[in-house]
Amino acid sequence: MKQKLLRRSGLLCHSPTLGLQQLAASQRPHSSTKRYISKDEVAQASLSKAQREGGSVRLVTKENFFTKRRSAASLTPPASESLDEKSCKTVEERPSSESGYLQAVDSEGVPMCLSCHQSCSTTGGAWDTRFCSHRCQEEFQLRSSQTYMRSRVLEAEQGICQHCGLHAHDLFLKVRDAPPSQRKDMLESTWLAQLSLKQLNEMIRAPVEGDFWQVDHIRPVYSGGGQCSLDNLQTLCTVCHKARTAQQAKERSQMRKSVAASKVASDISSAINVFASVPLLQSRLNRLHSNTAHSERHMAKISWANI
Repeated sequence: MKQKLLRRSGLLCHSPTLGLQQLAASQRPHSSTKRYISKDEVAQASLSKAQREGGSVRLVTKENFFTKRRSAASLTPPASESLDEKSCKTVEERPSSESGYLQAVDSEGVPMCLSCHQSCSTTGGAWDTRFCSHRCQEEFQLRSSQTYMRSRVLEAEQGICQHCGLHAHDLFLKVRDAPPSQRKDMLESTWLAQLSLKQLNEMIRAPVEGDFWQVDHIRPVYSGGGQCSLDNLQTLCTVCHKARTAQQAKERSQMRKSVAASKVASDISSAINVFASVPLLQSRLNRLHSNTAHSERHMAKISWANI
């Protein structure tokens, strides 16, 4: 059987899923049902870290021609003074997500990594000290940027569908560079010809990369595979991606039905137990009533005897 070399890990395995399981055993656990990490989530994590360290936070933006002469970092007062009662307000008052990232700085002014929150190098500008290592930078960008994620998967797999073997990215380049009059014939002779007529017409009129192939999560996002490393990502052509998405939707529907059925069964079981306890309760009440009546008769006899 042809073996697959998982990217970055250098692990040989028979399938991506098997390789991912082997990697998971050796890597720190990570599970998320969100596809990407947002800048608001990064900001909240930075605020929490700064508060624990007794430090502050700064806004880190990418320097360009207009900002090189001024600091890209905006420091706030120490976390112990400003984060206790105003942490939510601080996040809301920060510039929009286009402005950059909120980064924690410890009490000694050392920036904390946006990914792992460990100390970073103080050499270089603020934008260059966002991460403590290349690995953290790589993982963070994969978790936060769809564009970066696609570029890394393309670099690793060359746009080849991991299910059917279609050279989807090469096909995109050929269709894009071909005269519009020739694009229909090019697509009709490929695996993508089974797509809807509307989608094919759009690919002929204005072909874009995302029409030909997608990045797929081997472990689905809904199962905790979101915000993952490169090892959980694979290239799928649009046809194979649609089929896999449909299959996953079916599986999720079955899961929801199973959960609902279990809840109904649990409710029915509880109701049965309640009804089953009614005769027992009635029996106990009858015995109690009988015992009470017997006691009353006995007391009456004693009273009559005393007279």
